[in-house]
Amino acid sequence: MVICQDGRVPSRKSAVLRAATALLAGALAVGMAGCVSAERPTDDATRYAAGHHRCVPGASVELDKPSHTFHLSGSCGEVVVRGDGVTARLQRAVSLDVQGQSSTVAVADRVGSAVVRGDGVSLSADSVGSVLITGQSNSVTAPALGSVMVQGDHNVITTHVHPSDYRVSGQDDRLLLQ
Repeated sequence: MVICQDGRVPSRKSAVLRAATALLAGALAVGMAGCVSAERPTDDATRYAAGHHRCVPGASVELDKPSHTFHLSGSCGEVVVRGDGVTARLQRAVSLDVQGQSSTVAVADRVGSAVVRGDGVSLSADSVGSVLITGQSNSVTAPALGSVMVQGDHNVITTHVHPSDYRVSGQDDRLLLQ
């Protein structure tokens, strides 16, 4: 039995209201704790200096030093390459986003999806699930390609088998089957 400080016994209604208020306050505290942890960035991209590095499996990586060379081993998550004249050699990536001009990206294994935004970019990989090219005079070479969308001119796609989906909205783009 609960007895108030002034010696009264609270009514059943006020006891229920106090209990409900305590439960609601507890639920709100737990809910707010979930909101706070959800707002913390958990997948901030790691920025590497030029040189050799090992990807944390699934981690996002940014390579943004123009005219530098990067070597990444392991399974990377999203890899963003920014800048002109960047050379990047990767073992594997879930996704790849290349922005800039005259960069070279070589992937020893598979890339889930790739976006090439720029001019004069060269991308080679063992296989690419899907690739989007926006720009001029880019080349993509992969023995196995899923879907390919080209929005630009003078791009060259080289593969062994015709991609599952191939769409072009530019001029003088070529698909080479070798």
